[in-house]
Amino acid sequence: MSRRGENIYKRKDQRWEGRYIKSRKENGRINFGYVYGRTYKETKEKLLLKKFQFEKIQDSENNQYYPGTLYAWSQLCLERWKEKVKESTFNTYCYKINRYIIPVIGEYKLIEIERSHIKLLIQSWEKKKLSKRTIHQLFHLVDRLFSDAVKRDLTPKNPCFDVNLPKMATSKVLPLSLTEQRRLEEAAKSESNGEIIIFALHFGLRIGEISALRWENVDFDKGMLYINETYQRLTNVRLNTEQVTTELSLGSAKTSSSVRAIPLTDQMTLLLKKMKEKSRSSFIFQVGDKPMEPRLITYHFHKIRKKAGLNTIHFHQLRHTFATRLMESKGSIASISELLGHSSTKMTLDVYTGAVFEEKYRSLELMENIV
Repeated sequence: MSRRGENIYKRKDQRWEGRYIKSRKENGRINFGYVYGRTYKETKEKLLLKKFQFEKIQDSENNQYYPGTLYAWSQLCLERWKEKVKESTFNTYCYKINRYIIPVIGEYKLIEIERSHIKLLIQSWEKKKLSKRTIHQLFHLVDRLFSDAVKRDLTPKNPCFDVNLPKMATSKVLPLSLTEQRRLEEAAKSESNGEIIIFALHFGLRIGEISALRWENVDFDKGMLYINETYQRLTNVRLNTEQVTTELSLGSAKTSSSVRAIPLTDQMTLLLKKMKEKSRSSFIFQVGDKPMEPRLITYHFHKIRKKAGLNTIHFHQLRHTFATRLMESKGSIASISELLGHSSTKMTLDVYTGAVFEEKYRSLELMENIV
């Protein structure tokens, strides 16, 4: 039997159920929430707490806080961010927000989301078995949504504050050994489009940077190769829909530090001149009237690495191999970082710790021999 005016009921399973106003929808209709307890007293205490929280929300709304849901706010943010970030970055934001954030907490009003909701959101990502790196990226995106709202005084707090995330170990990509590199290069020399592999191993280029290379990027007089574009397949998620498509896009380099000039060695100058003599296209690697897309480059790579008897490597290892060979040749971290297009030497050190360790070990050995 319900107690008058309290909305507390005894259920058939002998538990007590209390109903409270959770929020009001944008059309004014009430959205109810429920609490449960083994006793009437326990349920009443839970219900009083929920009612108190709702009163705080109502007070917040009277203070001109944002009245809409997280979903509505996220779409406003995306519209604002669209003009400030690269197309590929914007598409990634759309995809992640609409795929992993909105389905879980999107219908809650922005000002009613608590730290407990963020924890449940993280748990939902863990249940999907997303990688720890992806979870960290998603969390920072949620944090940005709330940080933007706090800066504009549209919500009183950021519920992402002091939320613990799963610890993320720094992943290390192993380079090819010198023997493996020689086998791969030898196989590449006798295959069509094998120059792709030579470019990755001798310039340290990302796959999208290789796709986007034009002959106008090569300056034989100055002996330089200029990197300023990337060709990649983008994931598109239209605002306010779940429609997902992909399309190829030729755009500016990944970051400002990715725009760089790489000196041409005698070996690479000779290779490029031979390729230039045979080429009738504007892109160095071209199919039809467009750049060769990364998927096709990957296809040629796998064909050649199988011929070389290398069965467990992937394309990005070629870039790591380039960096490792430079370190083994006593190249400075600063120059290697610039050649790779990294934003800082710290990033280079974080990724290539193994090679740096070997260099440190040899330095200590030399010191001990002297002593």
